[in-house]
Amino acid sequence: MAVAGVAKRYAQAAFAVAKEHGQLTHWEQRLLDLIRVAEDTDLEEFVENPAIPLEAKVQVIERLFPDEDDRYLRSLLVLLLERGRWHQLRDVAEAFQQLLREERGVLDVELVTAVSLEEAEIERVRQQLETRLGRPVQLRTSVDPELLGGVVLRIGDEVFDASVRTQLTGLRRQLIGAAA
Repeated sequence: MAVAGVAKRYAQAAFAVAKEHGQLTHWEQRLLDLIRVAEDTDLEEFVENPAIPLEAKVQVIERLFPDEDDRYLRSLLVLLLERGRWHQLRDVAEAFQQLLREERGVLDVELVTAVSLEEAEIERVRQQLETRLGRPVQLRTSVDPELLGGVVLRIGDEVFDASVRTQLTGLRRQLIGAAA
């Protein structure tokens, strides 16, 4: 999923700091914790409550991430708090993950099918893509019954549409054009 705007800028800044301090692996491990923090509704209500002073919120962040290795992570979280951008934490974490994949040469690929695929089929597609593209692939799958059959493959900004729906639409256009 592409994340743009302010969340991406925060992620880029955090990524630069993590890379500069040799903490990319540490941040990668902590990203799951960040996503869990972002999904915690009690914490979100606490953080978004204007009646609670910023200092109390910062203390909670310091208790959640007490390690010295987490000092830059804490700084990011406090900055999001101070700027009223806590609600974008999940987007920042996703954008950071995307930057990690790019740094490692991993392609982000989305596979859309008309019906759900078995895990073995998904793994086979991932392996074939890695072989053809010559790079590791992060494969996300989704189901869109309106495709009727076939697949749609998104690799970065490119879309490869081999769906029955698109083929039928093309055939319809040809028939209408021939009849005109």
